[in-house]
Amino acid sequence: MTANYILALRLYIRRRAEKARGGVVSVRIRDVCSGDKSCEYVITALMKSLIKKGVAQRRKQGVYLIEKSALELI
Repeated sequence: MTANYILALRLYIRRRAEKARGGVVSVRIRDVCSGDKSCEYVITALMKSLIKKGVAQRRKQGVYLIEKSALELI
């Protein structure tokens, strides 16, 4: 089940990276999970681990920023 959430996140990031202008991709957990609480928990934990690695930054609650140059690390 967790693998499905991670695949959904990767697909979301890929689509957002194609459309985004500039060097940053914003990730909104609400858009990735559509209200599924278990999905939100897994994605939040994953994003926190990416913050510790220095790949992502937390913008505000439920919104994270990832630089386009760091997308290969995900």
